[in-house]
Amino acid sequence: MVADVQYARVSTSIPTVNVANRSALCQSTNFRSNMKCWLLLAAVFASACLLQVNSYRIVCYFANWAIYRSGNGKFQVGDINADLCTHHIYAFAGLNSDGEVLIRDQYVDIQYGGFADFNAMKNDHPNIVTMIAIGGGDAGTEAFTAIVNDAGKLNTFVDNIVNFISTYGFHGADIDWEFPTTNEKAGYVELLRLLRTKFDQNGYVLSAAVPGDYGSVANAYDISSVSQYVDFLNVMTYDMHGAWESATGENSPLYAGPADTTEYSKYQNVDYMMKFYINSGAAAEKLNLGVGAYGRTFTLADSSNNGVGAPISGAGDLGPYTGGEGSWNYNEICMMIGRGDLTEHWNDDQYSAYATGGDQWVGYDNVRAIGYKMQYIKDNGIGGAMVWTIDMDDFNNICGKEG
Repeated sequence: MVADVQYARVSTSIPTVNVANRSALCQSTNFRSNMKCWLLLAAVFASACLLQVNSYRIVCYFANWAIYRSGNGKFQVGDINADLCTHHIYAFAGLNSDGEVLIRDQYVDIQYGGFADFNAMKNDHPNIVTMIAIGGGDAGTEAFTAIVNDAGKLNTFVDNIVNFISTYGFHGADIDWEFPTTNEKAGYVELLRLLRTKFDQNGYVLSAAVPGDYGSVANAYDISSVSQYVDFLNVMTYDMHGAWESATGENSPLYAGPADTTEYSKYQNVDYMMKFYINSGAAAEKLNLGVGAYGRTFTLADSSNNGVGAPISGAGDLGPYTGGEGSWNYNEICMMIGRGDLTEHWNDDQYSAYATGGDQWVGYDNVRAIGYKMQYIKDNGIGGAMVWTIDMDDFNNICGKEG
């Protein structure tokens, strides 16, 4: 359990999404002209501008598989607005049980120029940091476990990561092990310790993606030690609810809601998890609060009962661009709202949005919700925000400017 420490709850007056004084870019005509094309990412950036904190990190993941999406969902490196993020992370490189770092998609990453184009962004934007994420949700745990349980493989893996960064021109690496167990607790810390030593010798940046789920982190992470060795932690404060449950729920609620009456449901919000990391020894300034540019979908058991906590029969329909079960990208959600398929609602208790249409229900963050989260970051001394992933935003300006 985390100590019941009082942290600032955000003001009910949220930042307007416009530009102020973060840097020269905040004042630039170029930025203002691009705001409308990146609703969620622009909301993160513009809120940081308005809050006038130049040191905030805005860490943006790019999913290399977005190139395979259809129509307006297709996204590639050339579509990235590099100015809007301080750190850009390319997802993903793979790994095997021998400690090798693997190219996951030879066509996209090498032949199509994914790695080269991604790192070439630094030519015109010298202040950004480009990184490679290693692992990912579909990489499993077997290879990581084999590596950290063998000192020889562990040292080989660390050397291979350094070589991979150097070969392809990245500035650092993000370790995305989903997720170590109690048995790997010490091995995970040792991996980060060895990487820290090697990265310091080469001037590289080290980060790690860590769970936003209490059950995954509570007993498996030595949070204080993990925080010690990384430059920052990307806290995946989303997927709090989904169609694996029996009722509708927000993807990334800032606070607990009236329906969160069980002991476990009280953990399923951003506020609780950020407190947990800080109270467990993580430096607040090393934490990035995760923002999901997508929503979790549900099919209602009864379309007339469509609030938060309503019974469901399963996941929502497949999205038009992604075709993935249980989630819609933000560009899909806002398009469906715009053409009248969905009606947007605001959740006053949890500072989040949801939309309904017939028997379909989706919980997600809109611009208003992101404004509250950015205010929360400032109020609680958190180091920045992380966006998963920028290719799910309204980058083609299909939806236009949101309020």
